[in-house]
Amino acid sequence: MALTLAEVLEFEAVREARPLVLTGQDALGRAVRWVHSSEIYEIGPLLSGGELLLTTGLGLAGSDAGARRHYVRELVDAGVSGLAVEIGRTFPELPAELADEASRRGLPLIALRAVVPFIRMCEAANTAIVDEAARRLRLGDRVTRALNEALISGAGVAGLLRTAAEVAGTATVLTTASGALVASHGVPDDHAAWRAVDSAQASSEVIVHGRSWGRVVAAGGSSLAPEDLAATVERTATALAVEILRTGDPPTERERHAAAFLSDLVGGAAPAPAETVVRTGLAGFRPPPGRLLIGVAIDAPETRPAVTLVDQAARLLGTSALRARVRESVLALVVAPEAGDPVGALETAFADAGRRSGAPQVTVALGYAVPGAAAAGGTAAGGTAAGGTAAWAASLELARAALALALAGTSRGAARPGSRPVIVAARTLALELELSRRAAPGQLDAFVERTIGPLIVWDARHRTGLVRTLELYLRHGASATKTAAALHLRRQSLYQRLERIETLLGHSPAAPDLYPALLAACVCVSVLHRR
Repeated sequence: MALTLAEVLEFEAVREARPLVLTGQDALGRAVRWVHSSEIYEIGPLLSGGELLLTTGLGLAGSDAGARRHYVRELVDAGVSGLAVEIGRTFPELPAELADEASRRGLPLIALRAVVPFIRMCEAANTAIVDEAARRLRLGDRVTRALNEALISGAGVAGLLRTAAEVAGTATVLTTASGALVASHGVPDDHAAWRAVDSAQASSEVIVHGRSWGRVVAAGGSSLAPEDLAATVERTATALAVEILRTGDPPTERERHAAAFLSDLVGGAAPAPAETVVRTGLAGFRPPPGRLLIGVAIDAPETRPAVTLVDQAARLLGTSALRARVRESVLALVVAPEAGDPVGALETAFADAGRRSGAPQVTVALGYAVPGAAAAGGTAAGGTAAGGTAAWAASLELARAALALALAGTSRGAARPGSRPVIVAARTLALELELSRRAAPGQLDAFVERTIGPLIVWDARHRTGLVRTLELYLRHGASATKTAAALHLRRQSLYQRLERIETLLGHSPAAPDLYPALLAACVCVSVLHRR
């Protein structure tokens, strides 16, 4: 905190000069940036503001009253904090025109009624000023270092607010420029966060790309001096801008409600019907009565492209979605279209959205379509509102399980993530999901050995992929054209593989009566491989 003029007058070296404040008594709270002595008449233009000027008046001795008034006006224009004139050497008493002009201009004018070397007063005051400046620099360095460590460690927006709150000793809150609550630290709930904003002791804009993105505030009650708190908040705003530029916008209040709700669903804590309506409403999600919902799970290196993909798919369907980052993936509940195949329509929408956005390295898994919100005064299709919420959780869980299979490489018909998203549905992986969940270790081996054992032995000896070829051939309805395209083979090469498979098995791979067993055995290989 900068020294005030009143505090400078309390230094022992200054008090020995018996200072008497003649004018500007209400301005003694002015900050003193430096204490300087000079006898030059034209000193005003050489000052930069904030000084307490000490003089014996020698430079004014030969000037008239008008010149002395001009001297005072130049000091005021320079922004000095005060003027102290020693009485006795040049002036036996202070000239009336000096006091009158100082009073008119609101300049503190101090008469020093005892002789004390100016060097003593300057040394005492300026040493304290330098010490205070050094302390503030050390504080600023500590704040900057702590914020940088939070940035480097990936603590995110929440970590930066926590760091600032620990330094400031008070709650910190971040809001957007539109007034939405983003995050806070040191308050128990959102209501307390808004109270902290209303009673802010310091605040600073968060500037991103040259525009105001939001505002960070520090609540009252900080032990820091106002200048120190303001500097801490300014440094925090800069660090937040860097974090937002690096990772994208942090979650809004609605997104935080969405994340909490979806997390409870997949965590086995499905809320009661009345609570569901309130919580989804807080998240901005109000599915129309009677419509179906589809659970979605997405794996992506970054959250924002995945969230954008959900929004674009819902927009293409003309519906809405509840989405948020939950644990290791992005989860969503998407309102299905009113007619047709809802899961198939959502698959198409995600494919179209992926082509438009060019979102790479994204894998999307869809659950089953389940009853959504109940009609007014009634229940959701297929059960009560509570049952509907449980169905939402089940659809999300199936989507997550399908995503795990896709990422493990057991979705044989899908290419790995590249220039466009990979999209799988739980219904196309139903057999894998059931086998993974129900079959105990050792129960599948005998079945696989009896059904496609020779193919497994051949693949192991010759490093080929006959089992995968057979699975894709059966999944594509024994279509050689579609299978060759999925395997990126020429049809002649595929025919050679199919001939090898028929030779090893001793029967045609497309025999209708063996079709189900062969496909099940191929799927079992995938399940066993994953285990």
